[in-house]
Amino acid sequence: MIDLKNTCLLASLSCILISGCAFADGNAFTPLNFDDTAYSVPTASKPVNTVGTPQGVSDTPVSVQATGNTDLQTAISKIDTALDDIQNEQNSCKAKFAEIDNQYKFVKTERANLKKQIRANEKRIRALTKAKTSVGKNVL
Repeated sequence: MIDLKNTCLLASLSCILISGCAFADGNAFTPLNFDDTAYSVPTASKPVNTVGTPQGVSDTPVSVQATGNTDLQTAISKIDTALDDIQNEQNSCKAKFAEIDNQYKFVKTERANLKKQIRANEKRIRALTKAKTSVGKNVL
């Protein structure tokens, strides 16, 4: 009976996974859906080489169209700085957690020791009370 339940569960999970892959979008993930024509990208011009130009090559400046690489580089650098900030915050949280965990363990140990001491004192009190009552009975 349990085998049948496990088999059905495994089969349904695999069907869900396979159907998820089948219904997937299929488009590649693009973090910045870039269209170079939508942004005003400044054009850079190449300096003219006046000394030793080979034959067949013109001396006119060639304009190079930037393809958004600077935007991608700034985005990547911002992501890197954000990642560093988060990692620093994570490290400080881990250090604080370790400190509090050590305090917790110390308090827990101290509590256990005090509980043992209280039990030992209560046991001694009961023994002394019992001894007192038995001595009182013998006196009368």
